[in-house]
Parts: sequence; structure tokens; C-alpha cells
Amino acid sequence: MAPRLVTIADRENVLDALAEACGKGDGWLSAVGHVDTVEIRVAGEGADVRKQLRGRLTLAQLSGPFGGPYFATLSRQSSQGAELLAGQLLAARSAGVTASLWIAQGSVRELVDAAPPREAVEPSAEVAAPAAPAPSGWAAAARAVAAELAVEEAEPERPERGDLVRHFAFGLCEVLQDTGDRLKLRDLHGPGRIREIAVDMLEISRHGEHNGKRVFKLGKRS
Repeated sequence: MAPRLVTIADRENVLDALAEACGKGDGWLSAVGHVDTVEIRVAGEGADVRKQLRGRLTLAQLSGPFGGPYFATLSRQSSQGAELLAGQLLAARSAGVTASLWIAQGSVRELVDAAPPREAVEPSAEVAAPAAPAPSGWAAAARAVAAELAVEEAEPERPERGDLVRHFAFGLCEVLQDTGDRLKLRDLHGPGRIREIAVDMLEISRHGEHNGKRVFKLGKRS
């Protein structure tokens, strides 16, 4: 099956354009081209780190299931030499991107709905049960992606650099650094004092957004 090609115009939001192109179907996509105003998430020792990349970069590779997550490899030439970066793409604007979309023939939901009930397919004692057909490549890939996303969604959110927290004693603070076991905070309503606190002494919960930033509530662990 030949892929469907989608061209993303200059300055267009890449993730929004991919979401519109994919619609509500199932499938897999890949993309190449050039981008700017990029934000990626990369693995860190204690927690994942968000990196903002200014300027124009070559999108050497981007791929993922419809709806994401999408992982990208980016490169550019600077005065210090060639740079190569990779991670989960969180934001980018197109500077000329072309995507290839491979659309599945049936969604995971349709496959589940089409399956007969268990009692209808159980063989009688006199008749041997036929071998179950192997799932199609698309069905197996879609189930694997769904299982991976379910595991990721089950992990509790925690504050990262740039997020806001409401500390039970210090009030509203900005997160300057997350080292895994400690958070470095800056007081936003006081003299701007910087403090470090131990994460294992806190109850952390999501508390909405403020001025476009995530907000977490930091309570005292009982």
C-alpha cells in the first residue's frame, strides 16, 4: 500500500498539521524536512528534560503512530561543528516538511468489535479447535502502541523545569531544576529566594495551569 504524502507549509505548527492529516484513523507516519522553534523531551538521570532549540534545524527523521508520540532526529551545522539531537518532539514549526502516512485498513476498536463472543467460538468436545489466525501487522503494532501509551499514562506527573508549584510553606514558586530526588525552587511572591527541597518528603499532585504553565501542589507527606 502506497503512503499518502502530506506537505506542511512554512511556519505551520507541525504537530497540529499532523493531527489534522491523521484524523481519527490508525496508522504510522514518518516525516523529513526542516523545522524551527523546536522543543523536545530527552531522557535525564532523574527525570526527563525539556530542551528548547532556537533557529533552523534539519529534520532528518520523525516517526510514530497516528496521534503520537513522535520521536525525531535533528541536526544542524554551527560554529562549533555538527550538532545531532534526538528526543520526543513536543513542538516545532515547519520550514518545509513532507510527511508520509501509512493508513491502517481497520482501527483497533473495529478489530475488537468484530471479534465473536468467546462462547461462540469454543469448539465442542468432538471437534478440534482450529488454530487462531495470527493478528495482522497493523493490529499487532496498534496493540503494542496502545499498551505502551497506557503504561506512560499510568505514571504520575511531576514538576519539571519551568513549571510552577504551590508549596505548603513557601507559596507559589518556579521550578529551576529537577535532579530526581530534589527540586530547586525560586520564590515568585517574595524576594526571589532560591531553595532546594527533597521530593520524598512531599505529596505531589497536579493543580491546573497558570499563564500557560503547569501548576503542581506540594503538600507535606504524612
